[in-house]
Amino acid sequence: MSQPASGTLLRVLTHTQNASAAVFGVFLTVHLAAPLAAAVGGLSGADGAMVIGREYYLALEPVAVFAPLGLHVAASIARRALIAAKTGRRRLSTQQYLGYALVPLVVPHLLLHRLIPAETAAPIASLSPSEFGFEFVANAVATRPWMTAGYLVLTGAGLFHAFVGGMKVVGWARRLAGSGKKAVADGEVAGAGAAPRKVGKTRRVGLRGIIGTLVGIVGIGLWRLSGESAGISTTVLKRYDAVYAAAPWATLGFR
Repeated sequence: MSQPASGTLLRVLTHTQNASAAVFGVFLTVHLAAPLAAAVGGLSGADGAMVIGREYYLALEPVAVFAPLGLHVAASIARRALIAAKTGRRRLSTQQYLGYALVPLVVPHLLLHRLIPAETAAPIASLSPSEFGFEFVANAVATRPWMTAGYLVLTGAGLFHAFVGGMKVVGWARRLAGSGKKAVADGEVAGAGAAPRKVGKTRRVGLRGIIGTLVGIVGIGLWRLSGESAGISTTVLKRYDAVYAAAPWATLGFR
């Protein structure tokens, strides 16, 4: 018996959601190494880890970062809408709520750290990767407390979503490898209306401990960076200030 079109679409969306998450997860791991390194090595440690990471993803940024991130968000929203239409179930897990909450956190992060600095007009004048390192973060946490809070919230929410999502991706990959595509597709369609699976208590406690520890290390790294912001040149500071001023939320006083 042929599978209904909605079942085929659900299978495609599930595969897209999980495969794109796996690709973006590699970038996320590399990207997080720099703020963790700041806790040990300060500004030089963070910049050193960042340079190594950029060797991996900078040249492939469109396909290693932007494409999987966009595909993951689009497939997740479409899949959730399809499941809601088929089953009427709209209840989400904490991990899923955080996934949607990350969108308004990641977009400003992307604007402030990647898109606005590429503005060619003066005074920003296309801050190159070599000019736009962790000195920007050091200046941010030293002069703008809301940026410090934003970094920590983004880190905590991102880690929880990534860790729990990573468990799901591993399960998906094992089913795909062990049971064949048809069995996986049938399971996805049959289980589409089930309630979100909960992480076991023991694993949940361990997960919170790991995430809390990592967020704490990032916090120490940000604290160390804030103490190393005094050496930034006046010219670079003016360009950094222009980045903040160009952000859409600058009119609200966050600049």
